[in-house]
Amino acid sequence: MVQNPRRAFILLSAVFFYWGVLTAINSATIPFFRQVFSLSWRDSMLVNVAFYLAPFVICLPCSGWMVRLGYRSALLLALILAASGSVVIAVSLWLVSFAGCLVGIFIVAMGVAAMQVVANPYVNRLGEAQSAAGRLSLASSINSLGAALAPVVLAVVLAGSVISVPGMYLGLMLVGGILLVALYRFSIADFRDAHENIFSAIRALRRYAQFRTGVSGILVYVGVEVSIGTTALSYLHDPSLGGFSLAQATSFIALYWGGALAGRFLYGLLAHCCRPQLLFCLCSSGAVLLTVAAIVFANRFGGYCLLATGLMNSVMYPIIFSRTLFGLDRYAASISACLIMAGIGGGVLPFIQGMVIDAIGLRLSFWVPVIGYLFLLLNGFKLYARTEVFCE
Repeated sequence: MVQNPRRAFILLSAVFFYWGVLTAINSATIPFFRQVFSLSWRDSMLVNVAFYLAPFVICLPCSGWMVRLGYRSALLLALILAASGSVVIAVSLWLVSFAGCLVGIFIVAMGVAAMQVVANPYVNRLGEAQSAAGRLSLASSINSLGAALAPVVLAVVLAGSVISVPGMYLGLMLVGGILLVALYRFSIADFRDAHENIFSAIRALRRYAQFRTGVSGILVYVGVEVSIGTTALSYLHDPSLGGFSLAQATSFIALYWGGALAGRFLYGLLAHCCRPQLLFCLCSSGAVLLTVAAIVFANRFGGYCLLATGLMNSVMYPIIFSRTLFGLDRYAASISACLIMAGIGGGVLPFIQGMVIDAIGLRLSFWVPVIGYLFLLLNGFKLYARTEVFCE
């Protein structure tokens, strides 16, 4: 029986919220960095590359912390990293150093990746395995709330003079510090996985088809989510497409993350009466149709279609994550580390789309996420090919 599961879930949901804010702020600030530092599309996408490359540095050490120190202590270290990186970004903006900003983004991203490595299996283990997907979806809806509010906050910062962008990052440092103190002071359930060699565990996991399918699914899912979350803003702002001001377009991105919030919250409540495979495949198909519509219409309606893909994205992450962990709790830390490292897709696919934009333009570049969603549709069938833990 887990001690204080409700308190633990509330604190972990706050962590989900925090990294949702940090992740969405990262994508939403790309046009800001592009303007301030006069960057090309390709170079501006280095912001995403830095953010999604960080998991390769931190995820394996973090899984080791979970084994040696426990989940709670590993989460404290993750919060320290995120708060520290926010300070580095603020100072680098004052010094007008893009290289310094990339360093700060990398440190923040290490903290975000470590939070994900710990918090996802943490929530997964707070109750019955059968309700894990719903529980994870509820926590993810709080994550989406943070992601939805972040562009609104950034739009206010860009449009007004009350607070500067560096000041916003110092505020994010303060929020991380508050969470750090709360997690340190309050007693919540803690877990510690059995000691395992991470590389031996990965070799063993490679036999499981659900692990291979889950890793590839997360890689592509994060890639398309970040690609659209980043480029939809430019689509809405482009005079030949959306035609909105930068502040308006930035605030509209809240609807993209808000769709993810609504979908995850509803799925968290109704997961017990949903068929995950059917829902996953329907959402993948809907995302394909909406993204193609954005290419075909090339106007404000197309921009609204891109925003609606947030709703289609909503259930993909919790379904893939919980399905990959199903029946493999003994490898929870290693699986979580690998799945978060697979988030490198959030750096790879936007970078590819950035190169496509430079080559053939913004509108046609959305064929990149269309291909990604088609892959996820196939992935949905493979992930649920059998009902038990399976290997090949």
